[in-house]
Amino acid sequence: MYFVVFMSDKKDFAILILAAGMGTRMKSELPKVLHSACGRPLVGWLMRLAQQCGPDAIGVVVGHKAEVVGVAVRDGLTPWGITAPVEIIVQRELTGSGRCVQESMDFISGFSRVMVLCGDAPLVTADTLRNLSDAFTKSSAKAAVLTTNVPNPTGYGRIVRRDGGLIDRIVEETDADDAVRAVTEINSGMYMFDTSALAEVIGQLKAKPPKNEFYLTDVIELFNAKGYACVPCAAPDWREVLGINSRVQLAEAEAILRRRICERLMLSGVTIEDPDTVYIDDTVEFEPDTVVRPGSHIKGRTRVGTGSSLGPNCFVKDCVIGRNCDIKFGSYLSESVFDESCSVGPYSHIRPKCDIGPGVKIGNFTECKAVKAGRGSKIPHLTYAGDAEIGEGVNVGAGTITCNYDGVKKHRTVIGDRAFIGSNVNLVAPVAVGPGAVIGAGSTITEDVPERSLAIARSRQVVKPLRK
Repeated sequence: MYFVVFMSDKKDFAILILAAGMGTRMKSELPKVLHSACGRPLVGWLMRLAQQCGPDAIGVVVGHKAEVVGVAVRDGLTPWGITAPVEIIVQRELTGSGRCVQESMDFISGFSRVMVLCGDAPLVTADTLRNLSDAFTKSSAKAAVLTTNVPNPTGYGRIVRRDGGLIDRIVEETDADDAVRAVTEINSGMYMFDTSALAEVIGQLKAKPPKNEFYLTDVIELFNAKGYACVPCAAPDWREVLGINSRVQLAEAEAILRRRICERLMLSGVTIEDPDTVYIDDTVEFEPDTVVRPGSHIKGRTRVGTGSSLGPNCFVKDCVIGRNCDIKFGSYLSESVFDESCSVGPYSHIRPKCDIGPGVKIGNFTECKAVKAGRGSKIPHLTYAGDAEIGEGVNVGAGTITCNYDGVKKHRTVIGDRAFIGSNVNLVAPVAVGPGAVIGAGSTITEDVPERSLAIARSRQVVKPLRK
């Protein structure tokens, strides 16, 4: 039996997210709800949706690898924008959704009503959840069930209605006869409950074969036995209720989310030339009048300023890209900052910790790592710059290498303002090139070069006649 002490000062509304399942069909060591779709774990999508519904608190039920999921939820609260109080509830017995709610009653009982969501259903929209809440609030019912009509209901619990359109019961497919199997209205697994009524019946759930699990759907029949009405609320698009139980379904859901992201961005003023071929995380921010060309992947906490264009076929992750930048074909950028009017690529590789100043040009087949480059400098092509500070107005010739690693430690190269580095130069760090200095092509520089001086470090050319 489950006993609940009711408080006289109940808060109004809580959301309970069921995230305890094992997800065996994912064939993964990672808990199902931590698999990512468009830059967020599945449980992160549900947390953000819950937040948009304005609850007084959010409960997250964890079970399989509870500690791992709990840590991920706590770490995600700030980046996901969660401001409601959050309670992690550990389900001790992983025996179905009914048991999950039974073990959550200490949390639920502090509220007048509770919305129950599935942690593996990221496609439901905040508008649909608000409609579910409104359907419950405007009726005298003790429960509201989110339903939808699907083209192929195989595998889903069917909604059986009584006269007047109220829900009579939810029948799992394994228990359904032919008449019930013909019903196309299915249960989404998402509900609103009056918590006092829920507390009256939740202890009456009984384990059912073949898995000896407790089904939350049985609450509907228990409510009806007490004369409590249960109302349906139809989702406008059947795809919203799709749960994710395999990597195939994860890919299908991600494609839907990706299209939604593109549509949202295009409506906000972003040009996406071919939405079917770009991959943009939900965490990415674009200012208006930006352009994303086909084949581009824009990931993580990337921010892109007005007038900038990305691609085709570029990869950008966790970068800040200023106004009027041009990220060209085939370039790879990660964890770096680009000021306004930068040009990168084609085929540039910008590794983490680069700080690229305004008007800098980084050309084809150039790699940068931990580089700070000043205004208007040029690293046009075929160059490796690592652990370097490059001043303003510097020209770095083709084939230049900052030799930053001595086999044990990394060392820094400093190039002063308006220096000119000739082609095919090796700068053996630690080394400094003064402002206005010129380095002759083909030189290997191992000592500091004073400002406004010429340094040449190469063998004298010798010409000899060929032997016949």
